[in-house]
Amino acid sequence: MTMSATPPPLSRADVLRQCQRAEPVIGHDLSALDLADADLSGTMFERCTFVGMPMQRADLTESQFRQCTFSKLSLEGCIAKNTSFVESTFERVVMTGAALTNVTFADCTVDGLALNGAALDFTVFTGCTLDKLLLKDARLLKSIFSECKTGALDFSGAQLERTVLLGCDLRQARFGGAHIDTVVFIQANLAGHSFAGQALVHVQFMNADLTGADFSESRIAQANFQGAKLAGAVFDKAHAPNAIFMEADLTAARFVGTVLTQALFVGAKAAGAQFVGANLHQANFDGAQLAGAWLTDCELTYADFSHADLTNADLRGATLFRANLHAVVDDGAQFSDRLRALESDAELVTAEGWRAQPVA
Repeated sequence: MTMSATPPPLSRADVLRQCQRAEPVIGHDLSALDLADADLSGTMFERCTFVGMPMQRADLTESQFRQCTFSKLSLEGCIAKNTSFVESTFERVVMTGAALTNVTFADCTVDGLALNGAALDFTVFTGCTLDKLLLKDARLLKSIFSECKTGALDFSGAQLERTVLLGCDLRQARFGGAHIDTVVFIQANLAGHSFAGQALVHVQFMNADLTGADFSESRIAQANFQGAKLAGAVFDKAHAPNAIFMEADLTAARFVGTVLTQALFVGAKAAGAQFVGANLHQANFDGAQLAGAWLTDCELTYADFSHADLTNADLRGATLFRANLHAVVDDGAQFSDRLRALESDAELVTAEGWRAQPVA
């Protein structure tokens, strides 16, 4: 049986020479080398090992690393532009202060990667297993985390702009003090997470699991929670004008003293939700399920409850000037300002109930 020969060891000079010639480096253990400040740009490294070695400030521009192992080493201040890491492993690697532009991590395994203070511009993590990924005070612009298996992630103090986290389990992630602007959390699991007191600008939480999450005193104008799971979530005293909660599960959620002007709750499931003292001026609850909800002392001027289920809901003390109560279900509901609301339009009810008759 023929055994594959182990390639002869390379020196630093050998590696730099191959990089200068754009020759691939395949199957080498480079752990004994000092590659600090090395120009490793434009090179393919395949099945190479980098363990316990200095690689600070290395230039990885347009290089590819396939099935490589990085362990217990420093890549602080490195430059990575148009770089890709494929099926590679990172364990206790430090890349603080690194500059990553158009970098891809595909099908990689991370068990300890510090990118604190790093700049990530259009950096993609796809199909990766990520644990102990530290991004404290990092700047993420147009970055993507897609279908990754995630453990502990730390975004504390980070700046996230135009970034997407798709289908990620973020229950162990930290976002304390992070600046979050135009970030998409589609189908992400953030159950029990706290964003209390934070500013979330134009953030999308569509179909995310936010069960029991805390948004109290947060600033979430125009946030999109369409289809999200928000049972038991807390939004007390949050500032959420124009927020979207269409078809969201808001069972027993709390919106005490919340600003929700022109918010959309169309088709929302909000049985037992508490909106005590909330400002819901021009909010739209068309077709919402509000059985047993608390809407006491709310500002509901021009709010639309068309076709909503208000069974046993409490609206005492609420301002209902020209609020639309068209075709509501209101068995057991309590009102104190109903005379100023708009009741069902009989002609519209008839029109809505019209069905085409079969031709004889």
